[in-house]
Amino acid sequence: MVDIATRVYNHKWKIDPIVRSLIDTDFYKLLMCQSVFRNKPDTQVTFSLINRTTRIPLAELIDEGELREQLDHIRSLSLARGESTWMRGNTFYGKRQMFTPEFMDWFEKLRLPPYHLEKRDGQYELTFEGPWPEVMLWEIPA
Repeated sequence: MVDIATRVYNHKWKIDPIVRSLIDTDFYKLLMCQSVFRNKPDTQVTFSLINRTTRIPLAELIDEGELREQLDHIRSLSLARGESTWMRGNTFYGKRQMFTPEFMDWFEKLRLPPYHLEKRDGQYELTFEGPWPEVMLWEIPA
């Protein structure tokens, strides 16, 4: 067990991951992902994230190494067995097995696609490319 007082005092600890699970997202995003998986699974898309408040120079305020560490952590995530069991067995909005077995089989094997991070004019530009159902799952954690 980690001694929290030591951890707080010892600043050599890595930061905790912000996102700890692929289902740490809007439930609506999971429903939309299943719909896209059913209807357009091979459609290639690009999703880009930019800061529209350009007066706030995020690339000067957020350490690139720490940002990459968080993004790399998200890419390392996969659906845990308990999460899969919860999604497969729960009733949502009065409907049992809202997530199809085909979607769940795919989701259990999913690894998010790579990201491209670039600094431009004091800002970060974050871009994701790949199959639509995979890329769309970056939209909330990014």
